Amino acid sequence: MLKKNTKTNSSLNIGSKLALAGLIAVGSMAAIAHSDVHAAAAKPDTSSIKAQQGSTYIKTIYALAKEGKIPGLNAIAGKTPISAVHYKWGDPEVGGDLKGNHYETYNFGMGQGAYGFGVNKSGVIYDLRNFGQSIDQTVGIKSLTFESVIKTLGMPKEVRFTGTDKIYVYHPSTKYELKFVGPSKVIKGKVAHIDHVNVYAGKANL
Repeated sequence: MLKKNTKTNSSLNIGSKLALAGLIAVGSMAAIAHSDVHAAAAKPDTSSIKAQQGSTYIKTIYALAKEGKIPGLNAIAGKTPISAVHYKWGDPEVGGDLKGNHYETYNFGMGQGAYGFGVNKSGVIYDLRNFGQSIDQTVGIKSLTFESVIKTLGMPKEVRFTGTDKIYVYHPSTKYELKFVGPSKVIKGKVAHIDHVNVYAGKANL
């Protein structure tokens, strides 16, 4: 039976984080008072996901978004508690005011990817982010471009601009928004690659 990880993030090295790989069992977290909580995958085998690229990968992302998920995790936006992530990964590398809506991030490095979580005041994840990994940019999130997204999913009905980011917003279901986020401007001759993808459950962001 797994024991709860009580170490702080500062004492967790890459090896110990990766050792937390696998599925978070709801039965192991009796203290979580959510009867319909879904399990969150802490660090799954991403070999098959990393092997995907282009249209195939974009279709995979879209299909997962219909269920409130992103590649690399079984967490569900609007349902999974952030305590499930803390249970397996320890404290986040970046966190905000834990009393209200805030964001938390985990960066595993060494080509293992990075993830972000928007958390509401009740401790439920309302936004899932996958930043991919930067070592091999020919596959995964970093390999995608706005052009490839449009070619696969068509032009989004909504395009947002926040700071230096451009955001393509799709609606795979009535519950979720799927966002492809990348730079709004690039150097002449360069291609704008996707920085990260979000699956957002607006009703949970209260």
